[in-house]
Amino acid sequence: MATKPSCDADWRRQATFGDEGADDSGTGAGATASRRGWLTRRRVLIAVVQLVVLAISVGVIVGLLHKVNPAMVIQKSGHVAWSRVWLAIALNIPITALRAWRSQFLVDRLGYRVPWRRMAGTQLAGQTLSWLTPAAAGDMVRPYMWRNRDSVPVSAGVAAVLYERLVTLFQLGVIGALLATGVLLPAAAVVGLSAVAVGLLLAPWWLSVLTRRAHRTEFADGRGGIVAGALRALVRLQDLGVSLRVASVFTALTMGVFVLSGVQIVLLAWGVGAGLALWVAISAYCLSQVAGSVSTLPFGLGATDVVVISLLTAAGVGAVSAAAITILLRLATTLPLGIAGALGILVLGRPRIPAEAQT
Repeated sequence: MATKPSCDADWRRQATFGDEGADDSGTGAGATASRRGWLTRRRVLIAVVQLVVLAISVGVIVGLLHKVNPAMVIQKSGHVAWSRVWLAIALNIPITALRAWRSQFLVDRLGYRVPWRRMAGTQLAGQTLSWLTPAAAGDMVRPYMWRNRDSVPVSAGVAAVLYERLVTLFQLGVIGALLATGVLLPAAAVVGLSAVAVGLLLAPWWLSVLTRRAHRTEFADGRGGIVAGALRALVRLQDLGVSLRVASVFTALTMGVFVLSGVQIVLLAWGVGAGLALWVAISAYCLSQVAGSVSTLPFGLGATDVVVISLLTAAGVGAVSAAAITILLRLATTLPLGIAGALGILVLGRPRIPAEAQT
């Protein structure tokens, strides 16, 4: 009688990009050695990029600290209105809820269902893992969690996460850059750029429509393996992209996240006795998230903080107050969300794919 494979062996064999599990029976020693060499070169390249980004970030931070007294920053951070800090921490709850609803909407649109509580847990787990991995790659664990718990095909989960990550990153850049111009340019120029920004926000939708008209990709449901799974994910990604309703609802939920995240920064600024406009805070949040995502450093260390400090000081906030706000922002967002994400990983377990979930 055949024995059931262990969970670890099952995970190694089945945790592929495809829905059916890749058939690696033809993989030889030469292919394995080639793959190991590629992985080694990839790790070396990532390490070099991280060192370069870290060196640049440290250089900028050192330059900023030369302008202020670090002791004054620490003192400023310790003498705050803690009621404002606690309120900023509490805003993580509706922010996480909006992100979970956003992911749930995308998965529902593809024809699958994940309960909201589990969606919120996977959202926190994916966010924490994305902070720990280059270019937020750890977020791709969520499709496997959805499949493990709710039998969502990996290709559908990958399509939802890709849409969420790519469109959100684009929107962060557009909104952040538009609002940042308000610090440097006159109001009339900002109004003109706003019309351009609206067109850019629709770019993922009309690009998807043009792509669908130019080339409609089909796939066979019965095929397995990485290539077939990737093709299914791309087709489902295109299905999400061509829907104007998906674009509208997704953008509305995302703007809610941006506004609440900006309110967090405003509350922290008030906590240290500094005045700050909401639009400046939203810009600081958006551009710092872009910098953190592309920096390849865990938690976006350095790059995220430099962007926040630079934008706040450009908007007229004192250097000491800007540095204190940045420290408090880590305390109010990174720390509690990191703890919640770690708990989510413990509760949901490792993203293995049991054999009975194969579809």
